[in-house]
Amino acid sequence: MSPRLGLELGREAIRAVLVSGWPRRSLRVLDVAWDPEEPGPAVAALRDSFGTFRQVCVAVDMELLKVKRVKLPALPSDERRRILGLEPDRYFAVRGEELVFATRDVDDLVFAASEPALDSWMAALAELGVERIEPGPLALARALQSVGVTDGLVLRRGSAGRGVETLELIDGRLRNARRRYGDLAGAASELAEVDLEGVRDVYLDPWQEEEACQLVKGLPGREVKPLPGVADLGPAHLCAYGATLGTESAWRESLLTPELEGRHRRRRRTGLITAAASCAAAALFLLSSLDAYRARAEGHLDARIAALRDQASEVLTLQERAAALGREAQAISDIEAERADLLGALLELSRGMPPDAWIRTIQAEPPDFYIDGWARDAPALIPLFENDPRFEDVQFRSATSRAQIGNETYDYFSLALRTVRAP
Repeated sequence: MSPRLGLELGREAIRAVLVSGWPRRSLRVLDVAWDPEEPGPAVAALRDSFGTFRQVCVAVDMELLKVKRVKLPALPSDERRRILGLEPDRYFAVRGEELVFATRDVDDLVFAASEPALDSWMAALAELGVERIEPGPLALARALQSVGVTDGLVLRRGSAGRGVETLELIDGRLRNARRRYGDLAGAASELAEVDLEGVRDVYLDPWQEEEACQLVKGLPGREVKPLPGVADLGPAHLCAYGATLGTESAWRESLLTPELEGRHRRRRRTGLITAAASCAAAALFLLSSLDAYRARAEGHLDARIAALRDQASEVLTLQERAAALGREAQAISDIEAERADLLGALLELSRGMPPDAWIRTIQAEPPDFYIDGWARDAPALIPLFENDPRFEDVQFRSATSRAQIGNETYDYFSLALRTVRAP
């Protein structure tokens, strides 16, 4: 994966996490002191340490945000932001201050940040290659989900002990986020009166045993645990790490200024055009490569065939002579077979004739034979040959005629029959 830089903008410091490497991932962290009203020096320090990146994701800490549940119509996120921007002082305790909003489609939880401050931060961070800026609680919930924490109550103390942040997680999503002033004991007393809908685990950051015991007493029936880390990262850098895990869907919940939203749309449009052009170029290159490969393959085959034809010319000549001799031998064999059949048929005919008959002419068109001759009883020849299995289709070709030869009377006949080849 390409390197990603995640930043958490706090009130006094920027926490940075660099995620790089695949399949073995490496993490690098850095904390830089900064002044939200003068972000330039801190950004220069980050640039000197990390350089610039294509993917820089920023999360804004709760101390720099305003959060509230606002009942809005069931509209898409951009329409909700437009409604909030018309009268921001109607929903938040501000007067004459422009705000940038992050809304969600699943509930009425709204995060807001000062638009002038956000513009100054984005202008300073632009040289690093910022891609997205979002509320810190959303990034923290995403990081906790990556380590298996999907349900629970997270208590985080603000910098320099200023208040307590409370985050409620249900099924891996941030259900509620509040910032309470005072200490943990006061926050626990307030939470004890809130119906947390079965939330059992409470995660404390930073972890202190004495405060954990106080929370157990203040929140009976719940188990208090230290906030887990990720690999070599401590809990303090979870929010910055969670910013690097954001996907395309995180854009809808980001703190989108008009400039940032327009930049994102232009980037997506450019990316789609570039991808389409790359696909078209790859297809053309593939087709040309296939055509060239086919031409090379055909040329190689033609050259190989010519070489083999030269090598096999003598063998082919011998093969043709052998084929000619084979055809000649087969013809001789067929002639010999026909001759043998003809002589055999004549022998059978002579044997089948009665003693008082004699043959005048025989016309042979094997297997058909036409016999002319004289016999004392010509009609008796028909059943004589029909009853012989060596002959079939026995019939007279013309009517018989009677003649006196010497002292005997004979019938002249013209007989046609067909010989049957023995199996």
